[in-house]
Amino acid sequence: MARLLRGRANRYAWFGLLVAALAISAATLLSCQYELGNYSWAGLLSVQQSNPALWALDLMPLIFLVWGQYIGSVMSYQAGAMVLDETRELRDEANRLQYELSRQPVAGQDTGLPNRHALLAAINRNINRPERLANFAVLVLSTEHYHEIAQRGDDAKTAQYLGQLGERLRSVVGADDVLAHFGHDSFGIVLGQAPDEASARHHASRVQLALDVPITMGRSAFSLRASIGIACYPAHGPDAETLLRNAETAKFAAVAARRDYLVYQPALDDARTEASRLVAELHGALYNDGLGDDYQPQFALHDGLPRRLRLLPYWEHPRRGRLLEAEFLNLPERIGLVHGVTTWLLREGLAKLAQWRGDGATDLQLVLRPPDAALTELSFDDLVLRMLHSHDLPGHTLVLEFTEAALIRAGDTEREQLVALRGAGIGIGLTGIGAPGASALGALYYPLDEYRLAPELVVRAARDPLARTVLERTVDLVKLLKLRLVHSAVDTPEQRALIDALGGDYAEGLAYRAPLTATAAERWLRQAHTH
Repeated sequence: MARLLRGRANRYAWFGLLVAALAISAATLLSCQYELGNYSWAGLLSVQQSNPALWALDLMPLIFLVWGQYIGSVMSYQAGAMVLDETRELRDEANRLQYELSRQPVAGQDTGLPNRHALLAAINRNINRPERLANFAVLVLSTEHYHEIAQRGDDAKTAQYLGQLGERLRSVVGADDVLAHFGHDSFGIVLGQAPDEASARHHASRVQLALDVPITMGRSAFSLRASIGIACYPAHGPDAETLLRNAETAKFAAVAARRDYLVYQPALDDARTEASRLVAELHGALYNDGLGDDYQPQFALHDGLPRRLRLLPYWEHPRRGRLLEAEFLNLPERIGLVHGVTTWLLREGLAKLAQWRGDGATDLQLVLRPPDAALTELSFDDLVLRMLHSHDLPGHTLVLEFTEAALIRAGDTEREQLVALRGAGIGIGLTGIGAPGASALGALYYPLDEYRLAPELVVRAARDPLARTVLERTVDLVKLLKLRLVHSAVDTPEQRALIDALGGDYAEGLAYRAPLTATAAERWLRQAHTH
């Protein structure tokens, strides 16, 4: 910058020198013509020697040259000083930010714990310790309900949540271990004495046990359920960065699989990369008409029930062929993509529902399952009610199904949304009842209207007496809870006979009707209306 300013000043000084030289030449020529009447070298020299005014004019080039050099030097000095000052300020600011970054995991959420850099240093110390008496492990964890609290904007409750989480983790950290806070609800632990994977798993179980009891803030109780990723040295990485990265990869896999903890495996890298790629491709499919919709008829098992179609979204993937809803519906993690998928489902389903009801199927209901994250990440009740209003549809024409995983994540705000939706006449269902780990007692905790049984329960009950007994007891329990019951995957005559004997409200499957395209569903509804 200094060189640039000095160059500009000197350039203008040379311009002044040129102008002065031209002025001297012109004045000398004019004086020679005026005094002698002609131009000659002798006349020009005579005029220069005898005219004092030309003497003063002869000094102008030297004055311009000296002035330009002086101004250039001054500007160069000032610019250099300015650059040095700014450089010093930038260096001081960078040092300040680096210091704050090393001391605080995230602004306003200081738990008093070391941060990520300190954990990396602890990993390096364990790698470089001379005795090498034992291997060690790295654990990385995050909780399930933190974002629900943070999105409410209550900094005091967020700090309280993190404080209690930190205290629980401190209680299970040994003298040879290091606990660190990466920011938000992400924590890391270096286990100084973990000779093998079994020991690391044992420590992860101890962490989960410490987090097992929910915390209470005000009138609300929040689960501290966490997902933990484990990486062991030296099996899962030769250096600190690799170990920590692999532990985080295992954690993300545990979150996706809803597992308490997972030990890193190389295959998880491919799975994480593929999941990220699918998310990006889903974004493109969503906004380039890459998604499609089929409809599964649900047949009433007794009189007095409206006709139903369940929306079955699919994705014609260019690499993997047709993907069904279970393979992509819960892929999006970013709130914008969750909103996009949810809006697409509502827009496509409700538009066709309005069309078919307008064509004469006035008793038709639509069953739709949104992404699990829609209830917690969006103003879901407002979105659904606005979409119904835009299609001029009453609330009772729509049934929304949720998985147990979606409802487990629901707090007080989400329960209020479900109550508001039910108040508008919308049916709320729980799907997957009878699958491993799914409870049939959800109606005791959530505002529900119906259950849809898991397909595997019906399939096993048709050939296994014990599974049939479980199915019978489940049907009795649903009746006791005064909920509607939907049987799914009723594909064979034997399964249909079993369902007819057990009873319920709706059934779907190949034994009744295969899924229909939108055009075929319209034709089927028209035929049913004419008959």
